[in-house]
Amino acid sequence: MFYRRLSAFGVSSSMVRSLLVPRRFQSSEADASFAHINRNVMWGLWNEGNLFSLSVPELSYYLRVHCGVEKDHNHVPLTEDNFTILKKSALVRMVEELLSAEQQAECITKQEDTMDSINRSLVISDYDRVEESLDEADEYGDWGAEPGFEHSDSPRRRSVDFMEISPGRMGEAYDPLVCRAYQLLHENITADVKVRKLTDYSKLPGQKANFDARKDFYSIQKVSPYEANRSRFSAALEWCLLNLWNINMPAELNIGAGKVLFYRGVAKQNKNVLPIWTLQKHIHGQHPYVWFAVANETNKLESVENSLVKKLNLTLTEDYTTTYRLTVRRMAETYDLVLNESLQCLTVQRPWDRFLVSHYVRAKMPDLRYLVRARHPIKKRIADLYLETEILRRTRDSVQSVLIPELGDVVYCCERQTRKWTTRTPKTNTLITLVETRRTPLIITRLGDEGSRLEYEWIVTLPEKAEQVDVQTFCHELWEMGSLLADSLTDGMEEFLAHTMSASSIF
Repeated sequence: MFYRRLSAFGVSSSMVRSLLVPRRFQSSEADASFAHINRNVMWGLWNEGNLFSLSVPELSYYLRVHCGVEKDHNHVPLTEDNFTILKKSALVRMVEELLSAEQQAECITKQEDTMDSINRSLVISDYDRVEESLDEADEYGDWGAEPGFEHSDSPRRRSVDFMEISPGRMGEAYDPLVCRAYQLLHENITADVKVRKLTDYSKLPGQKANFDARKDFYSIQKVSPYEANRSRFSAALEWCLLNLWNINMPAELNIGAGKVLFYRGVAKQNKNVLPIWTLQKHIHGQHPYVWFAVANETNKLESVENSLVKKLNLTLTEDYTTTYRLTVRRMAETYDLVLNESLQCLTVQRPWDRFLVSHYVRAKMPDLRYLVRARHPIKKRIADLYLETEILRRTRDSVQSVLIPELGDVVYCCERQTRKWTTRTPKTNTLITLVETRRTPLIITRLGDEGSRLEYEWIVTLPEKAEQVDVQTFCHELWEMGSLLADSLTDGMEEFLAHTMSASSIF
């Protein structure tokens, strides 16, 4: 009957049969349309967080062709027939897991049992591998350049395989992805309140008959500034840890004792009374402050060695060690150098990059600075220039710079005597180091940098993403360690407000 009705309109039976037969596209044709989906494209979308912009067929094609995955987590085959029942969220999760596992595998370098391979560390071998790909024509040597700097008429365009470059060693390429923040806290000030549950509200007018113990009602309660500041600091540190984990950047927390002083520009629009949130935002944008890391000499034996060290059961791991710390400025770049007692260069590094600065202003000195920092890598060929040349030469009672002009100028140099104690925190078993530094400036280029000083600081290596750690307990414990350091250094610190202190505290 159906054929006869269509025949009345001039439609042949063979044409009708061809229309009724379900058409199936060949897999080769579908695969050809998704040929642009490769590993670099997926890595870029994952890095941007845009994997959901792909369709289910595109995700299935990548998993099936490039990863060899035939089924999803629910054992549904990744074929054209199942595109309507496959869940995009499940496919995205599978792609993220595979990319993450592949990234971790790229960081492991197989080394042979030869003396030549043993002498080469993992970092150096990775640098050499990256250097070989970047040095050719120096097309990708400057990660700070804007994209698209190659000529469009170039006959051969090079593609960067991001999976072969460790994210922690890409340096300035990750700058736009890193969130940096400033936090201002005061010991006696808080704008926070605590929400408290009411146990019995039947005495209120009209509520006796309606009282139900199963219902929860709350009221607002005063919270101590110490508890509120600890909660705010913990939230900021947790946020910073998540950002560091996202970019796979190893970092450390530095807890220093000293004094933070603000310039006149801190008073926004000449207003001396400001909300703390407004002041914090203004300081973050304008940077109108300077930090002095300093401690009183009288606290060295009495408060630190006889009190803090014994109270926390600290173990002396490094006795008095003399080194020289230098800042070298070469064109637009700045490098931090460390020389041993024989004036031989040991390390060449980029300056610290600060991800979180939290100033805790106390009613009595010292103030505390919680600083999350990390160093971006430096090219091996640049470091070798300073490791193989003479930088300082001794004079009668000081040192002088003999660095050749092509390598820059020494703008700061100081002699440091350091001691280190280590212990593990009781709650999270975190390794924490107490560093005592006696700094004597030798070469300065700015007024106010002169003057020796004594400094104390905690240094903690922040946990990696793969480590199992209670983040909230970890943050609270570090806050308490900073308070213990400040309490042990309080005596005698007020006298520093009557003297001019040096302005250099970049290390």
